[in-house]
Amino acid sequence: MKSLPTLIVAASLLAACGLVDTTTTAAVGAKSKAAELEQAKATQQKVLSDIEKAQQQSEQRLKEAESK
Repeated sequence: MKSLPTLIVAASLLAACGLVDTTTTAAVGAKSKAAELEQAKATQQKVLSDIEKAQQQSEQRLKEAESK
């Protein structure tokens, strides 16, 4: 009968290890997704900036062509 409490304690410890592994994996996954989101935002800002520059250049060329 002494082995039953030992077995329960051992099972609890193993279950806790699994919970820690799951929690750690979830935290790493969330951090990775946050980094992906930041990268996507930076890429979006660059694309919008590039589009704005292209529009400005196009407008400038049109003005130059009209003045000739």
